[in-house]
Amino acid sequence: MAKNALKLGAPPPRKTANDTKKANIEHQPVKFANLADNDKVQFNKRVTRATADGFEMLAIKTRRKVPELLSEAIELLQEKYGKV
Repeated sequence: MAKNALKLGAPPPRKTANDTKKANIEHQPVKFANLADNDKVQFNKRVTRATADGFEMLAIKTRRKVPELLSEAIELLQEKYGKV
């Protein structure tokens, strides 16, 4: 039975602080790398269920998409309060 025993390999080499710094520099994340057509990005904000439902009902009623309604809402807010 000793002949069929598992053989353990050597442990992996330990990383030094210098290796970690090099890895961090080489693999820094790029913000908004998930660009699609027309430079669209993912936009996640928490709103109440009533607000989300209201936008969806308005989109159905006007036969438009929610992102179009959001961009129009932003334009109206900028007219009222100015750009930030």
